[in-house]
Amino acid sequence: MKDYIAFCGLDCESCEARMATVTNDEALRRKVAALWSELNGVEITPEMIHCVGCRLDGVKTPYCESLCPIRQCALGRGVETCGSCGERKRCEKLGAITGNNPDAALNLMGYDFITLRERPELADAAAAWFHEKWGVPTEAYLTCMRAYLNGETEYGWYLCLDGERIVGGMGVIENDFHDRKDLAPNVCAVYTEEDCRGQGIAGRLLNTVVEDMRAKGVSPLYLVTDHTSFYERYGWEFLCLVRGSENELTRMYIHR
Repeated sequence: MKDYIAFCGLDCESCEARMATVTNDEALRRKVAALWSELNGVEITPEMIHCVGCRLDGVKTPYCESLCPIRQCALGRGVETCGSCGERKRCEKLGAITGNNPDAALNLMGYDFITLRERPELADAAAAWFHEKWGVPTEAYLTCMRAYLNGETEYGWYLCLDGERIVGGMGVIENDFHDRKDLAPNVCAVYTEEDCRGQGIAGRLLNTVVEDMRAKGVSPLYLVTDHTSFYERYGWEFLCLVRGSENELTRMYIHR
């Protein structure tokens, strides 16, 4: 599990208090102090905004250091995170966090969300996994993956790992076997293993793809699917019907 994942599952790496600390950004410290004061109804000064992360050695905000009940409980129990605590499913304190933050709940499951560039040695296994799920030739996947790994394209491949087991994944390609060549690029091969569904894995991967592509100047994205309602949860909109490789009509979605 990433060192920056807090005991409760929140990601300290994205916390502005930590960002202000590691960059020594006084303006950001003042901004965070003002926001936290308003949200909590107590005075929080910029001098309190010093924190390197919940589970890392080093400075903490006063709340994180000694007032956070979840951190104090986890330290007392000696657990790595609340994810390894036998009482986590019935813990009201933890539920207040994970119930409003699906990413925190996922982080406690111990899954790793990666791009293939982070683990290029998984290319063969990933291509075989996608082939098993969708029936597209393994070599077709490998061709796309090699182009991504070699820097010939920024159309990436994204995986969710449970240990070394691939439990979810998707990719980005120019066209996902439909007649609207102008609607590109396409998110493709979206799949989550059946025993891991209902936990938000696909949604986390979808959001990762959108953010990664947008950071590279690639937007909007398109996706063909027969599903309804699922993709709308993650900001996708139904666009039109398109014809697939066997002349069948299927739904095209867009993420702007």
